[in-house]
Amino acid sequence: MRVLKWIVERVRGRAGAVESPIGWMPRHRDIDWTGMPDYPKEEFKKIMAVDRELWKKEILAHEELFASMYDRLPKEFLFMRELLLSALWRSPAKWESRAERFDD
Repeated sequence: MRVLKWIVERVRGRAGAVESPIGWMPRHRDIDWTGMPDYPKEEFKKIMAVDRELWKKEILAHEELFASMYDRLPKEFLFMRELLLSALWRSPAKWESRAERFDD
């Protein structure tokens, strides 16, 4: 629910984010931690890291699925998949946001 709340707030222009190879991600301060003990910023940084090879493997594994639904898929899905792969190819092997990005 915390992530859904962040998404809604982001759409309404009331929450921030940082850009990653897979899209926009929340910073630690963008998540509503109400009712939860202090969640360490370093732990948050770890779970928000992007492993390029794992993500490429996942996206490439969708090839057969996309091919089987080719005539029923909006063409934008195919384009977005290619853009995501391109962003991953150009990203560092392990993308981690600098701490100040999440703390700002």
